[in-house]
Amino acid sequence: MPRFFGPHLPQVAHFHAHERPLPEFPALTHVHEAICAPAHFLAPHTHEIYELCYIHAGRGEWHAGGRNYPLQPGDLYITKPGEVHGGRTDPADPFHLYVVGLDPAALPLMDRVPKLKALDAPTRDVAQAVDEAAALEGGFSALDQKVIPGAQGIERIYRRLLAELDAECAGDFAARGLRLLMVQALLVELLVFAARLYAARTSPSKLEAGGGNRPLDAGWRAWTLWISSRLADPPSLQEMADRAGLSPAHFAVRFKEQTGQTPLEYVTAARVEAAAQRLARDPSLNVTEAALDLGFSSSQYFSVVFRKLKGCSPSEWRGKHVT
Repeated sequence: MPRFFGPHLPQVAHFHAHERPLPEFPALTHVHEAICAPAHFLAPHTHEIYELCYIHAGRGEWHAGGRNYPLQPGDLYITKPGEVHGGRTDPADPFHLYVVGLDPAALPLMDRVPKLKALDAPTRDVAQAVDEAAALEGGFSALDQKVIPGAQGIERIYRRLLAELDAECAGDFAARGLRLLMVQALLVELLVFAARLYAARTSPSKLEAGGGNRPLDAGWRAWTLWISSRLADPPSLQEMADRAGLSPAHFAVRFKEQTGQTPLEYVTAARVEAAAQRLARDPSLNVTEAALDLGFSSSQYFSVVFRKLKGCSPSEWRGKHVT
């Protein structure tokens, strides 16, 4: 899991990168931030992954399929698997760019990576996370535009992804499990950002092919009541999409648009809130019992997630809110 920070070769003045950062999540192959030197040149090459390259500053050009694509700040450049591509920066205005590599062959991965089953972490939640990323990747792969302009703001997602990967949690399985979910959520957010940007510039949106336009507006109360009845055994993304009458990819995009959360983030928050209410109502309730009753794999993982969302441990929460 090599990490790079600082100058990198003569052509890159600054390089902040992670290569194969999460062995238990091989879908993410690399994350880079690079400030290029004036002489930066990327020789033609290919790889079997998607790359989402965002030009934060600077100018230059990329080439693929016999065509040249001029790039400027705000452009999102998409490379598909097997596509020969390369490029160069403008010596007078070098690139500052961010890159994420996503391997579609690694999605879904629960049956392909036995290591996941050994993690002392929420394997079911990991499976849900992978389902979301896989669904969004499936919808994203239909995009047929190489350069999507107007992506300003997407750099925040890349920076949060790098910061999450920079965090040390060696040996802490619960923290690693939570980090995996956070990385997945950021990948989904990145794909949703790109898909929505693309959809806004094409008509009709290719993501609309999965179903109608109102997956959550109508019957939202009934939907939340259904989720509340399934907190101990959360429904899969496919179940949620089927209930809304949409494809998983379309459902994930629409859900994020309307709630600001991925389906997994919403369900996890609902489980934590239900646990918090139980702990406040019943001083005799054991924290481990509360965690297991709501489908968390262990009290340790439950405590990590609880602290992330509530800002304190379950015991501290009960001390402040017991009625």
